[in-house]
Order: sequence, then C-alpha cells, then structure tokens
Amino acid sequence: MSTISRQKYASMFGPTTGDRVRLADTNLILRVEKDFTVYGDEVKFGGGKVIRDGMGQSARATRSGDDTPDTVITNALIVDATGIYKADIGIRDGFICAIGKAGNPDMQS
Repeated sequence: MSTISRQKYASMFGPTTGDRVRLADTNLILRVEKDFTVYGDEVKFGGGKVIRDGMGQSARATRSGDDTPDTVITNALIVDATGIYKADIGIRDGFICAIGKAGNPDMQS
C-alpha cells in the first residue's frame, strides 16, 4: 500500500482527522474531529485534476431525483454546534440538503 505524508495529503485534499487548522486571521486553532472522506475515494474537480467521467458523480442522476443536489461543495471544513469536521455539502434549491460524502454510488463506497 502506498502512503503519503500528512502535509502532502492536506495540501492535496485538505485537513483530515486530527489535523489542526488556524481559523482565518485569528489565534484560534481548530482540530478536525471527523473526516467523512473515504481514503482512496478522494476526488478533485477542475482542469487537469484526478477525476474521470463517472467517478465522483453519477451519469444517471437527474434533477427529478429526490436526493440529487444541484451543487456539491467538496472537502469543506465545517464548524458548527455538532463539531468540526470535513465533509461534502449538498445544495438543492438554494438550501443545504445534505452533509456527508458525495460521489457516485456505482463507483465509490
């Protein structure tokens, strides 16, 4: 099994469980409590990134599907009353509809 350093992982996919992050330009330090990412299933969208057609999004998902978001923000660091964690945020009709791990259920765990 191949491994990379925590620093390299954080620079590619963001912080993970146990990593400390400075909150903007304050002296507050946060520790990531949970990471919904499944290691090995990380995706990076954009030109020249690692994702291929069908990996991180389903080709058969339609807008009429009840659980299909309009937009997904990936690898977000969420800080709220439930804790500090890294997850994907699903947005539908302008509202957050899901927080967890987004992806293609046909290809990813």
